[in-house]
Amino acid sequence: MHSSNVNSIEIVYNEETIGDPCMNYMKLAVLLVLLGCIAAQAADQRINKAIRNIEDRIPDMRNIPIDSIDIKQPPIEMQMPEQALEDVQQRLKELDVAALKTLDPLQNLPKELPIMDKAGQTVLIEKEVEDGWRAVANQWLLMLDNQDIDQLNKVNAVIIKKTELQSLDMALVQFRVPNEFDSLSVLKKHLPAEWIKQLGRNHIYEANSDPAGEQLVVQEEGLKIQKAVCGKSVKVGLIDTGVEESHQAFSKASIQAKNFMSEDISVPTAHGTAVAGLLIGQHDELVPLLPNATLYAASVFYPRNEYSQGAALINLVQALDWLVLNNVSVINMSLTGPENPILQQAIERTGDKGTMIVAAVGNEGPASQPLYPAAYPEVIGATAVDKKQQIYRWANQGDYVDFAALGVSVLTARASNQLGRESGTSIAAPVISSFVACYANGLSEKENVVTELNKQVIDLGRAGKDKVFGNGLLHP
Repeated sequence: MHSSNVNSIEIVYNEETIGDPCMNYMKLAVLLVLLGCIAAQAADQRINKAIRNIEDRIPDMRNIPIDSIDIKQPPIEMQMPEQALEDVQQRLKELDVAALKTLDPLQNLPKELPIMDKAGQTVLIEKEVEDGWRAVANQWLLMLDNQDIDQLNKVNAVIIKKTELQSLDMALVQFRVPNEFDSLSVLKKHLPAEWIKQLGRNHIYEANSDPAGEQLVVQEEGLKIQKAVCGKSVKVGLIDTGVEESHQAFSKASIQAKNFMSEDISVPTAHGTAVAGLLIGQHDELVPLLPNATLYAASVFYPRNEYSQGAALINLVQALDWLVLNNVSVINMSLTGPENPILQQAIERTGDKGTMIVAAVGNEGPASQPLYPAAYPEVIGATAVDKKQQIYRWANQGDYVDFAALGVSVLTARASNQLGRESGTSIAAPVISSFVACYANGLSEKENVVTELNKQVIDLGRAGKDKVFGNGLLHP
């Protein structure tokens, strides 16, 4: 008798019952099947005894020469029906969304979140509204051109302020309503019908940071920008958090900055510094995409918590107005949020003034609904790939994806005068903004700009434009 220890289970077999190798395999197969049955039905018996009992039940078999066996196995073609394949892909997307919600602390914001100034005083209350979006509590924006606003009395509105956006030819009224009027369906019943298409909540938009924990995964294999897209002296706009102008990477950079939040509110700088670091950051390890550019940096975000920043719509449109005033060639918006009539009007008028907008498509996963401003037809939507030209795991997908760029584990500037690696569609967006600045040649119509940039792309995925990579990869 001999024994062999496999996974700490002693298997005993008898030499006298062993024939040629073919019979050995057949006996072993029967042994394993019967062993499974006995183990399930009589777990209290000793394994060795069970195996011996099984061996006794196996009849003697005549040895057959191996070379006389000719077993022809017909080919089996496994083909999953197309509908079933689509169902599986949809389930995987839903799992990605569920995983993202589990990982991402931004998903756990309270229904109502007071935003404090430096003295601890509440300056606004952010709350969850329709469809899970967030907005400044009870605040709305109405676009009016010197029209009578007395009808706002019908909804007991309190006018907060009127804002003239001269570069965009827009006039906005910011007002607050009581809870009983705080929905679009109710306002429709009380306000003129022609107002509704120019009425929107003061929605909150988010900087496109990595899902929590993603940094730990992607830092193992990273890379950095190797060369500039071009050396032109261009003006580039950035709507983001603040930029740490004292950072070592910006010692030679030209930055014009403006804060659109109250001076009493702390200004976060991490996200904007990372994006700006790619555009104009210079260091021993950093090569700027646009070494001779002037960056016009509009700070619009306030801190929510350690991980998250929010930007009210009123500040976004004011930033757009300022950037158009300064004749920037392209505006980088690495932020996402809901569709809003006020934002749409501002986006359209920005394009009418000859300024292109590039926006990150978002990091909510392939099953996400479209996010804005990237999903507006006038905006160039940017997605991210890794160094193997594989799509970033959390990147949104859809018809609004226009171009892909490197955006996974990319070396750039970080707050507190540091360098580090960042990932996300936010990181890809400045690469595409740089191409627009360098190759658009003064074009302002998106179709013409896309046609020009298509001369520079590497086609990925399906031939031509697709929902994952857009028109293809733009890489310096």
